[in-house]
Amino acid sequence: MDTANGLPVPRRHRAVLRLRRPGLWALAAAAVVLTALLHLAGRDELAVIAAVSAGLAAGFQVGVAGLHRLLFAGDGVVGVARAVIDEAVGTRLPVLLVILVVVGLPVLPLLLDPGERLEYRLQFFLTWALSAGGFLLALVTIFLGCGSVCGDIDTQRIHMALVKPLGRWQYLLGKWLGIVLLDGLLVALVGGGVFTVAEAVRRLPAADAADRRAVDEEVFTARSVTRPEHPRGDDFAADVAAAIAQLEKDDPRAFAADPAGARKRILAQRVLEWHTVPPDTVAGYLFTGLAEARGAAPVVQLRLKPFADAVAIDRAPVRFALWLNDRPFPSKNGTHEELTLAGGSFHTIEIPTSAIDSAGRLRLSIANRNLVPPGQARPATISFAPGKGLEILHRTGSFRGNFLRCLAVMWAKLAMLAAAAVAAASWLGFPTAVLTAVMVYVAAVARGFLADAIDIYTGADRAGAGLVDMVRLRATVLFERLDRLELWDACKTLTSFAAEGFLALVPSFGAHDGVTEVATGRLLTAAQAAASVAELGLAYPLVLLACGWALLCRRDLVNVSGF
Repeated sequence: MDTANGLPVPRRHRAVLRLRRPGLWALAAAAVVLTALLHLAGRDELAVIAAVSAGLAAGFQVGVAGLHRLLFAGDGVVGVARAVIDEAVGTRLPVLLVILVVVGLPVLPLLLDPGERLEYRLQFFLTWALSAGGFLLALVTIFLGCGSVCGDIDTQRIHMALVKPLGRWQYLLGKWLGIVLLDGLLVALVGGGVFTVAEAVRRLPAADAADRRAVDEEVFTARSVTRPEHPRGDDFAADVAAAIAQLEKDDPRAFAADPAGARKRILAQRVLEWHTVPPDTVAGYLFTGLAEARGAAPVVQLRLKPFADAVAIDRAPVRFALWLNDRPFPSKNGTHEELTLAGGSFHTIEIPTSAIDSAGRLRLSIANRNLVPPGQARPATISFAPGKGLEILHRTGSFRGNFLRCLAVMWAKLAMLAAAAVAAASWLGFPTAVLTAVMVYVAAVARGFLADAIDIYTGADRAGAGLVDMVRLRATVLFERLDRLELWDACKTLTSFAAEGFLALVPSFGAHDGVTEVATGRLLTAAQAAASVAELGLAYPLVLLACGWALLCRRDLVNVSGF
């Protein structure tokens, strides 16, 4: 046994870092041979998959050796980080999960239906490959972080480090640093594999010209979203302000409790009325700031979700006509064609950038063409949900830049999980620490779903309510149930306080997505990625590691009983 900064490193671990472990090298060599055979047989798509497997296997081995060399001369925090990497590559579970990524990621395209549109196949692959890769790396991070700290404590190896001039906070920071560096390598490998396979899938034959254009302009791109302004601009805002002032004068009690909320509700109602198109009516929507889009791509995308109001039929059709800057669209052979779309679903209409004027403005006019839905006697009113229900998407960046920013966000999530695992293991035994870290991961991934489930379980709706409002609401419900001696329901309400408190402490990974943006060609800005890295990769780990240090300082490391 050798030591790294006082921490024992088994000899078999050192052999890995000298690249003497044959498993992944054998897999890489076999994949190289298979690549050559498939290329000679004319199966280039399978050859690409085999080549990616070889690259991932070899990249993992070389990358681990590079990390070890990077940390070779350091002591203290760096020495602990080096020992973590030594330990990680000698543990079967992380290597097994890496093999699953190496083998499973390139094979995923084979599961795609060749008869499906290429656009959908690419979106499916990007979504599932990045999500599955993130899930597997999360497991690696949790088990490695908990196993490394708990293993040192259970076997008393931690004393060999702490007798040296190494503080407990330095010990935990070194553990976190080593895991984060290894995560960075794994994220880079997963990202390289996904990008390479996606490029290979992109070159497959498309269903038609529209499918090929969708791949280039809606998936392999980075598009910003522009939402409409009212064509009357300041006059519309003045009308809304006047209406609010008049209502406040007529009914002051409606504004007494929550003036800001009342004004917000009135404004939302007026905006909804603007997004509603009754029969025989034309509504106008102005999109600005599209000057750069004129030269960036041949088309922009109008994404809309129309509804046929007061119709009990799902996906009831709606019919309307469009004008772009007062010119009919689409027009074929001099005839203005009307559009009929299924209601309640998102649709994308390609609009040529030549329709945008020199000032970067696009005025969209929508006329309700009086379609009478099945089972109805009167024409339907068409409406669009304000916000995402009507928007223009236009290219403002590259797919590669978007993809790299997505990987940075993925790494930041793993950095937070690494800190959660290390902090949990500083006080709990291995099984309980893993369970705690997994709870944090599940809560972060499914925070919105869990919050809704708590509301349904307790019978207290949180729609539009903040944290303080929810505490007041649940307290009121609790006292009412106790007063009626509904003890079980009161117990559920008490449980909800703890659950809501836990969710409030955990960030939502859904708010730091990245995968959806990449798969749908939407821009993940540098500011968004930087905010995610700062929050998930720095702020949360700092707090969690501080908590772990405080717990470790109070833990008896001589008489250890994990729980």
